[in-house]
Amino acid sequence: MAGFDLMNAHDFKINSTPGTTPGTLVAIAAGITNVEPGNNEELSQDKYLDGDGYGETDVIGAQTVLAFTGHRKYGDPAQDYIFSKILELGAGRRTNFEWTEPDGGKFAGACTIANISGPSGGAGAKGEISFEIHFNGKPTYTPPAAT
Repeated sequence: MAGFDLMNAHDFKINSTPGTTPGTLVAIAAGITNVEPGNNEELSQDKYLDGDGYGETDVIGAQTVLAFTGHRKYGDPAQDYIFSKILELGAGRRTNFEWTEPDGGKFAGACTIANISGPSGGAGAKGEISFEIHFNGKPTYTPPAAT
């Protein structure tokens, strides 16, 4: 697969000790089968008299969100931390998050853990889970080092 990096080459880390310096970054990887990044864009779609009835679109807001799915792995530091927040609200769901791409580019910033669900499924199946990481504000992007 020359030229194509697999998703397992991405590195996702969450701070499991928010409010401490430097914090404890733990990998979100064990038991995770899928991640779907999205920009949750807010659009302004307008039609003007000089547009012959056709509209224009501007992106006027966004929030970077990563939706994770997989299987519950008890004893995994990231999953245990995330699922310990299932009954928390407000500041209890806030921490920091880093996403490093295979080329070394990195998105980082404050986040909220949202939509924690599971484990669930059939009696003979692994417990299915899902949760989302919502960056709070625009994440910082560090481009990969020049080679």
